[in-house]
Amino acid sequence: MKAYLQEFFRSRWKRTLAIVSLTAIGALILLDQVIMPLAIHSRRTVTMPSVIGMAQEHAVALLNQQGLVVQDIQQQYDSTQPAGRVVLQSPYPGATVRQGRRVYLVVSRGEETVALPSLLGMTLREAQVALIRLGLQLGNVQTTPCELSLPGGIVEQIPPPGARVRIGSSVALVLCQDTAQTVVVPNVLYRSREEAESLLAEAELALGEVVLQRDGTFAPGTVLRQEPAAGSRVPRSTPIRLWVASDL
Repeated sequence: MKAYLQEFFRSRWKRTLAIVSLTAIGALILLDQVIMPLAIHSRRTVTMPSVIGMAQEHAVALLNQQGLVVQDIQQQYDSTQPAGRVVLQSPYPGATVRQGRRVYLVVSRGEETVALPSLLGMTLREAQVALIRLGLQLGNVQTTPCELSLPGGIVEQIPPPGARVRIGSSVALVLCQDTAQTVVVPNVLYRSREEAESLLAEAELALGEVVLQRDGTFAPGTVLRQEPAAGSRVPRSTPIRLWVASDL
């Protein structure tokens, strides 16, 4: 009799557990397949507003007012918008979305800048290499009598060391140089590359990097830009960088 009762209650417990399990599974299916879709589709649709160019806090407030959820905010350097303003959004402006939709924003960190190192005491060539590595350009080069440094050394730079400048900015330099050892950079703008090389050689200067630049106005091979600028005094054999028109 005792064994019979134990088996009876054991079987009843198994049936109860099975019923509870099936009920839970059914509830989950009902929630996933019926209740949630109804809840989602019952939400009001809204037109995605444009928040491009808005300050981050104003953009988030506007989206929240529309019943949208800002899920993620990333930052990137951007030259089109000041720091703290939205440059990208997803979904895109004008899209029809339901309230509760997640929105992703990209906010500008402003223009990318670098801290200008000290170029004082360097030769012109050393300074030019240092600037190129930082994504900067060599600007106007002037000379001053050699009283403060060894001949050929840089004694002044504009902007000064430590200043933060935009990528692509030009840096002007002042060289301590015996004027007898310097030459004037000739104007080779809008001449052919061959003519430019000849003029530079006559001025005892070297041809530096040649950058091909697509241009539909001038014939291929025409010099569009030069650095240092024409009229600058630089040491003999200084490499002159040229931008030359290309049809590629």
